[in-house]
Amino acid sequence: MDRQKNFPVFVSVVDDELDLALLFRDALSQIPGIDVFAFSDPLLALEHYRVNHERYGCVISDYRMPSMNGIQLLTKIKEINSEVTGMLISAFQIDDDTFKNCECFDTFLQKPVSMKNLIGKVQQYLGNRIKIKSNESP
Repeated sequence: MDRQKNFPVFVSVVDDELDLALLFRDALSQIPGIDVFAFSDPLLALEHYRVNHERYGCVISDYRMPSMNGIQLLTKIKEINSEVTGMLISAFQIDDDTFKNCECFDTFLQKPVSMKNLIGKVQQYLGNRIKIKSNESP
């Protein structure tokens, strides 16, 4: 079995505010063993995911975006691969009725998000996949 074809692990950040998506991408790029993609259009992010879903470990999405909100995006992502980690980011509170009974995300991060917390959550959820890569590196 060639595990190298699934490395590095893909992570995408989807936020209609491009500056935030790029900021999160740059912060997450510090994690060894992953490639991070930034999207300001959820439809483009979904298409990239569809084509590359076997490489993906995590999709991080803002809730409020045009054309498709974060819950809709993460629901479609989970329909393709229920094992991928979905992270929802929002300025709304998690106890808001919008988020109740939603099984499309694995964790919720409240805006403003600290880069340390974001990096820690991604490392936590991708732990085994990126450790395998680190152990295989020369």
